[in-house]
Amino acid sequence: MSYEVALQRFIEALTNREKVHNKMNYPSLTPATFSVNPGRVFDKVVSNRQGSRSVYAFIRKSDGAIVKPASWNAPEPKKRERGNIYRENPLEGTGIYGVDYLR
Repeated sequence: MSYEVALQRFIEALTNREKVHNKMNYPSLTPATFSVNPGRVFDKVVSNRQGSRSVYAFIRKSDGAIVKPASWNAPEPKKRERGNIYRENPLEGTGIYGVDYLR
């Protein structure tokens, strides 16, 4: 599977999970939308929720690793992988509002 296909599958899975979550818990709210801002080493996945934009995750282009953001412009300094968009379940390591913390 190519990186572009895996990334699109990840975005679609995020969108579907968001729709189900909102329908069950917040039916009057509009579900968040997700977009990708391409970068040299990482692609930035941006969440737009009720007019507020935030970085949902960074995706390392070389291997599809999902990395927690440290700020709007940078992934976590140690760049530890939380999940991978190539896995059978691309949402593994993520939650409804962002990338999971390491335990």
